Amino acid sequence: MSLSPWILIPLLGVAGGVGSVLRVLLMRWQGALPFGLILANTIAAAFVGIALSGADLPQGYLVIALAGFAGGLSTFAGVSKAAWDFWHNGRLVQMLLTLITNLLIPILALMLALWAFAG
Repeated sequence: MSLSPWILIPLLGVAGGVGSVLRVLLMRWQGALPFGLILANTIAAAFVGIALSGADLPQGYLVIALAGFAGGLSTFAGVSKAAWDFWHNGRLVQMLLTLITNLLIPILALMLALWAFAG
């Protein structure tokens, strides 16, 4: 069953909005590193892994889930800004840890989700 573009596009926007609001709420968790940002990207990557591993969803629903929700939840711009702020303030170790953790942990979550939910 394929979705009409008149239904798909608004649902895509709503899913992206929900993901974005969740990301903003998670990004309130700060510390030595932007832990909320790491968590948001990790949840998005795990969600993608779960959705792709065994879901027999129609393409329209996958677009809504992946491009909408996961796309709204994850952010590379936030990672770049956090790294830039650390670098600009002379906190190079925190900059490198932010970049490394925001690459490795979400990739690991994606791989674990693909492995755990493989059908």
